[in-house]
Amino acid sequence: MKKPIIFILTLLILGIGNWLISTLFNLSFVDVSIPFGVVCAGLAHSFTGGTSPYTRQSDMETRGETGIRMPFKNKAARTSYVFFGSLTYFVFAFVMTLVYYREYFIG
Repeated sequence: MKKPIIFILTLLILGIGNWLISTLFNLSFVDVSIPFGVVCAGLAHSFTGGTSPYTRQSDMETRGETGIRMPFKNKAARTSYVFFGSLTYFVFAFVMTLVYYREYFIG
């Protein structure tokens, strides 16, 4: 039950964040949604998905200070619901932008 709640909360927080940015900078909600979705999905993957430069850096610092080699665990298949929520938000924003600007794309 916890995982669907995290997924829905991610979508809500991203929507509220997008609305705040569009209101603060006086921009259209639709125009801000795609870049905001890409940035949030990238950050979510960097901090919650598998191995990242941040986790490898901390492992190397530990090895340098203690001399103990940390075992390498490949966590590439372990992605979070925050990342999936961000990715869903991006796909929804992309479709919403295509619908909003359909006359521009069609002709």
